[in-house]
Amino acid sequence: AFLSSKIEAYTGYLIEGPLVVWLTPEGYKNDPTLFWAAYHLKGLEILSKTAEIIGFSKDKHYYDTRYEKRKVFLNKTYFDRDSGKTLHRGHPSLRFGPPLAEDKQKKDGDWMDSQASYAIPLALEVLNPTNSDLSIHNLAQTIQRENEDVLGVTRPPFSLMTGFIGTASLNMALSKNKRHDLAYGLLQQTSYPSWLYSVDNGATTIWERLNSYTNENGFGGNNSMNSFNHYSFGSVAAWMYMYSIGIQRDPEVAAFKKFILQPTPDPERKMKWAKGHYNSSYGKIESAWKWNTTGWDYRAVIPPNTTAIFKIEHATPKQVLLEGKRVRKNKNGVIQIYQKEDELHVELMSGTYNFKILNP
Repeated sequence: AFLSSKIEAYTGYLIEGPLVVWLTPEGYKNDPTLFWAAYHLKGLEILSKTAEIIGFSKDKHYYDTRYEKRKVFLNKTYFDRDSGKTLHRGHPSLRFGPPLAEDKQKKDGDWMDSQASYAIPLALEVLNPTNSDLSIHNLAQTIQRENEDVLGVTRPPFSLMTGFIGTASLNMALSKNKRHDLAYGLLQQTSYPSWLYSVDNGATTIWERLNSYTNENGFGGNNSMNSFNHYSFGSVAAWMYMYSIGIQRDPEVAAFKKFILQPTPDPERKMKWAKGHYNSSYGKIESAWKWNTTGWDYRAVIPPNTTAIFKIEHATPKQVLLEGKRVRKNKNGVIQIYQKEDELHVELMSGTYNFKILNP
């Protein structure tokens, strides 16, 4: 209700402060009203689902109606009809320091075309099918090209050009749209700005600024507003859990009573293996994959009194071996097997499983 009160009646823009994508190398490109509109939509979606669960049908209808109206507004207002590129509407983001040069000041109708402007709406799933398809293509372009940052320096492909909330959305948006190759490419980058740049410079924690320290500028005067132990850019860890090792909640079942295992090994095979676990209320969920010469191995531990769905992209039952034999229904803890679009789903009882996924 508060966010709805911030919508301008005569324009439809939701204006709730200019501070949105904090500490992004290309912040001057972004219009914060797009991100407020996207998060407002996600809030309306959550309220609709909550109202449905607790039986408040009138509230559900209200939030659904609001959601559809605002979704049409967002998709029409912020996306170019032909190219799908994001449009700036003349609302600058807050920044510190001297004013931007005139040639960097965005006007109404200019393109944003930034990583965050595609990643956040994609991750929050607030785009119509046409804009979604165009946006994943445009997001891929922003990652694979050089980009100029706010300092006027051109940064190489696969640079991390997002701030706090954009970074949280970036790899999620890519993997939700099957671009795991780009997500891993970002994760493995070592030049500035990237996650591993700070590691190469001795970091043992996540820094608040991507340029807390750089080889070119040292600390660069950033210590007046800086933290060397800060979560926000570490939000990529959520992607590591949900998509690299693939431990995900089932949206229909609470508390990991039933959950999803959807590991996505690095398609370029630069990373040879990954493993991890999550301590659920039912016990430890374990997930580990490793590339081999014929495909990849996968080990999973499903706690007692739970079940899981193992989802494998681009696979058929002939390619999946369990304990050395082709996976079959009602054998070795397998409840059922079915194909869903380009994924094979294997529903599993509690237990420890060792799979081999063979190359096609």
